[in-house]
Amino acid sequence: MRRKHRNEKPSAISVTSTKETHELTASRRRLFTLIMVLLPFLILIATELLLRYFQYGGNLDLVVKKRVSNKEYYALNRSVAKRYFAQSVSSVPEAIEDDLFEIKKSKTTKRIFCLGESTMAGFPYEYSATAPSFLHDRLTTLLPGYNIEVINVGLSAVGSFVVKDFIDELMSYEPDLFIVYVGHNEFYGAYGVASSVAIKGGPWLTRLTISLLKFKTFLMLRDAYASLQKKLTPEASKQNSSLMGEMVGKQYIPYNGEVYHEAREIYRENLAAIINEAQSHSIPIMFSTLVSNIRGQAPFQGIFAEGTSEAQRDRWQELIVAGDSSTAHNNLTEAIQSYTIATRIDTLNATAFYKLGLALYTTGRYDDAKIALIRAKDLDGLRFRATEEFQYELIDLCRSQGVPLARVDSAFEMNSPQHMIGTELILEHLHPNINGYFLMAKVFCQAIAQCNLLVQPTEWNWNLDKRDAEYMEMSTVTNFDREVGRIKVELLTKRWPFNTGQTPVEFTPTNATESIVFRYLQGKIVWSDARYSLADYQASNKNYEMARKECLAIAKVLHYSYQPLLRVADYYRTEGRNEEAKAAYLRCIDAEDNPYAHFKLAIILLEEERAAEAAREIEISFALENSGLYKLPPSAAASGRYLLGVSYAKLGRIPEAKRSLERALAINPNDNDAKQLLQQLGQ
Repeated sequence: MRRKHRNEKPSAISVTSTKETHELTASRRRLFTLIMVLLPFLILIATELLLRYFQYGGNLDLVVKKRVSNKEYYALNRSVAKRYFAQSVSSVPEAIEDDLFEIKKSKTTKRIFCLGESTMAGFPYEYSATAPSFLHDRLTTLLPGYNIEVINVGLSAVGSFVVKDFIDELMSYEPDLFIVYVGHNEFYGAYGVASSVAIKGGPWLTRLTISLLKFKTFLMLRDAYASLQKKLTPEASKQNSSLMGEMVGKQYIPYNGEVYHEAREIYRENLAAIINEAQSHSIPIMFSTLVSNIRGQAPFQGIFAEGTSEAQRDRWQELIVAGDSSTAHNNLTEAIQSYTIATRIDTLNATAFYKLGLALYTTGRYDDAKIALIRAKDLDGLRFRATEEFQYELIDLCRSQGVPLARVDSAFEMNSPQHMIGTELILEHLHPNINGYFLMAKVFCQAIAQCNLLVQPTEWNWNLDKRDAEYMEMSTVTNFDREVGRIKVELLTKRWPFNTGQTPVEFTPTNATESIVFRYLQGKIVWSDARYSLADYQASNKNYEMARKECLAIAKVLHYSYQPLLRVADYYRTEGRNEEAKAAYLRCIDAEDNPYAHFKLAIILLEEERAAEAAREIEISFALENSGLYKLPPSAAASGRYLLGVSYAKLGRIPEAKRSLERALAINPNDNDAKQLLQQLGQ
C-alpha cells in the first residue's frame, strides 16, 4: 500500500467535503437558532388562533351585529365589560341595553354616542329613564328631518381609561358626536389608581394592558391569574359588598396625597387623549361637568392629617361630641363654634366640615355653608365623588382645547335649594334621580344647539318644542322605573360603604308592583315580561291607562315589535273604546305587519257593518300567516275563517263564504256558529 508523504497535499475531494460539512453544520445551526427564536411566537399565534376558533371568553367587541325582525343591526355588546373585569369581581357590570343602530347609515341619520360611567348609563334606572333616552326624545322632536340615534355606551365602575378605549373602537361606526361624562371613578373604577382592578406599574403599563385585551391569549392568562388571586383572597370581606365595594383596592386616600395627585394627573392625560382622538378624526365631542350630593350625603370616611397628634385628635373628638349635643338641643351658634374649632385643629378631616356646613345651612349662612360642604366632599377619605380640582381639570382642559362643555353642575345648582345640590335631584352620593337625569338631558340638548354640534342653527325647529311635562310624558317613564330605581338604591345603601355592618342584605316586597319589580331584579323574569305582568295586574284592576303605559314603555324600547302595541290596542278594545283601538291596531301594524292586529281590527270593522274592509283585513292576516313568518293558533285560525265567511256572506259572495266556513269546520268541527251559518247559506 502506498503511504501518503507527510508533505503531500490532501486531495480536492477531501477539502471540498470538509468545507461542505462545515457549511451544512453552520446552516443547520442558523436554522435551529431561527426555529428557537420563532417557536415562542409560533406557539403564541397557534394558541391565539385556537382560542379564537373556540371563542374563548365569548365575543368581547364593543359593537356586534344582531338580527331583529329579519333585519340586521349593529348593537352594543352587553358582555363587553368582561374584557376589563375578568373574575376579579363577582358581579361584572353589564351594558344596560344593547342599543340598536343602522348598519348602513343614511344621509339624514345623526349618530350620537354617550359615554361614561354609571351616571351616563343611568344607574339605578334603565332604558327610557336615562339621560341619553331623554335626550333622544328632545332631539327627535326638534330635528324632525333627521333620524336621530342616541346610543348609550355608559358603563358602571369604569373611568377615563375605558372611555378612551371605547372611543377608539367607536371611530369605525360613523359617529356624529360623542358626549362624555367621566370623573367620579378615577380612583376606584376599572384601572383606577386605588382600584381592585388595577395594573401596577404606572399609566403606560395600564394603556399597554388595555391594548392587549383584544388578544384571547392575553385574556386567558389574565383570567388564570385573576382566578388564582381570587382563591387566595378571603371571601368574608366580600360577602356583604356591592360592586361599588368590590372595586375598592386601597380604601383611604388623603386629600393632596401622592395617590390623589397621581389620579388627578392621569385623569387630565386621559381627557387630553380622548379629545385628541376625537379631533384627529374630526368628530365633535362634548363633555359634561360632574354632579354629586354635597348637602344630603355625609362623607363616607373622615381621616386625620398625618401630623395630627393624639392629644389633638382627642380634643377634636370632644368638640364634635359637643357640637352634636348643641345641634340636638338646637343651640346652633354653639354647635358652629365647636365645629369651627374642630376644623382648625385638623384641616383635613371631612366630618367636622360636613357638620359645620349643615349647621351653617340651617342658620341661613348659605355661602359659608356651601364652602364647608364642598370642602367636606373633597376631603372624604373614600373617594367615590370627584373633588372640585378634578372638575377644574375638566373645565380648564375643555376651555384650552375649545371643546364644548355642558354645564350640568350649574343647572343642578340652579334647581337646588340655595344652590346646594342635595336629595332633590340626587338619590344617594352621586346618581341623579329621574328628574335629575331629565335635567341632564335638557342641558345636553341646549349645549348641542348652542354649539352647533349636529346641524346648522336654522335646522332646529323650536316651534315644535314641548313643555317639560310633555317631554316627561313622551318618555314613557312609569312607576315601574321609579320602583326599579328605589329598590336598587335601597339594596345598595344597605351595604358598605353606606352601611358598615355585616347584616345580610334583604328586601321584602310589600305590594304587587314591588313583587314584580323584585323578581325582575333577581333575574327571575326579563324586563319586558316584568312590565307585561305589571300591565296585566293594572288591567285586572281596571287601571287600563296605567296598563297601556307599561306596554308603551316596552314599545319604545322594542320599537320593531308588534307585541306591546297589540296589547295597547287590546286594552282599548276591552274598555269599549273602539276608535282608539282601531288607531292602535293600525299603529301596531305600522310597527311590524302581523296577522293578529289585522284579525282583531277586522272584528271591530265587522261590528261596524264594514264587511268589505273586514274581509280585506282577514285576507291580509291569512296571507301573512301563509308567508311562514307567523303561525295563528288553531282556535284563531278557525275563528278567522268563520269571520271571513261572515264578511263574504254580508257582501253576497256566497260561494266564497261557504268555502271559508268549510275551512273553519275543518279546523274546528265543533264550531256551531260556522255550522249554523253554512246551513243558512244552503249547504
